[in-house]
Amino acid sequence: MDQHSPSPLNEQQRALVLHVKRQILQMRQLRQFEWSPPSRPNSESAPEMQPEGESKVPLTVTMPEIQQAMLDQIFYDPVVLKHPPSSIYQHAFLKKVIYMIEEEGLYDISEDLMELFTELLMTVPKRPEEGGPPLMPCFKSYSLDRNCQKVVTVMEEQTTISSGTTGLRTWEASFWLAEYLIAHPEFVQSKNVVDIGCGVGFLGIACAMLGAKKVALTDGNMDVLTMAQKNIGYNKAPCPVSATALDWENFTNEQIASLEAEVLILSDLTYDPTNIVPLVTVLKAILVRGVSAFMSSAIRNPQTFIDFFAHIRKECVGVQIDEVILDGLDHLFFFDEETVQTVKVFHLHFP
Repeated sequence: MDQHSPSPLNEQQRALVLHVKRQILQMRQLRQFEWSPPSRPNSESAPEMQPEGESKVPLTVTMPEIQQAMLDQIFYDPVVLKHPPSSIYQHAFLKKVIYMIEEEGLYDISEDLMELFTELLMTVPKRPEEGGPPLMPCFKSYSLDRNCQKVVTVMEEQTTISSGTTGLRTWEASFWLAEYLIAHPEFVQSKNVVDIGCGVGFLGIACAMLGAKKVALTDGNMDVLTMAQKNIGYNKAPCPVSATALDWENFTNEQIASLEAEVLILSDLTYDPTNIVPLVTVLKAILVRGVSAFMSSAIRNPQTFIDFFAHIRKECVGVQIDEVILDGLDHLFFFDEETVQTVKVFHLHFP
């Protein structure tokens, strides 16, 4: 066993810790976890080389310095302690790391890491399938960069449907649109952004972090709006962010005018055929000349998608719909590879 004390991290080790941190904050499923940083095709950095005469040591989370760095920079990070991932997830992650250390047999398990694992072991509830209580809402944090300098933290459900709505969790299409806007922040910078069907608010708060002038999160479900309002408070947005009720079938011209919309963002709103007419009704009122809309959607039912575009072209005469090319985006978020859908992003505007 290696008994030496952890040493300062080099560039590659820091990159590994940050890669692990982003996955933990997002609570990526452990069966899909990436335990080493993936190679980036556009990266100019050369692979780390050991000094002459020394053997190359594989970069792994089991190394003593990585174990300590994960504790210091992830589990004991004041921001993470304030808005932690679920204790069930933290326990499962540490259990996996301990198993990896024991299986590899090269290093000791950090005493601090074992102490934290033991604390969680004594306090963490059982999972529902093991007879424990239902999963409760928990914090998930999504980094808008690879260094975790801009992070959006939201409380969200861990189940697909809660309180009769799918709006209490962040969906994959939001990540694709967020990645596009991260690559092109000029579309929201210094603009009044209105999030239509905001859900828990991840996408709108991300726009605030990207330089929007003002952001309005809107939804017609009061449980969703309550969650979105709380999530505004968990983030230190650099611009005003509000949560506002907007009923797609019962709104006033005064409500629309008060939004002062310059850019609309919409994510995963076309999955339900019954949403199409109300959604287009509210878009017709807001999407006027001078206002742009960026829309992302997972293509689950192609016919619903076709019907939506047919209806919006009919009601918003002259609107231009451009599909956005997503190739080459820097993927900052982690998707469920087993349930991933085809996602498309569109820019709707009047020429």
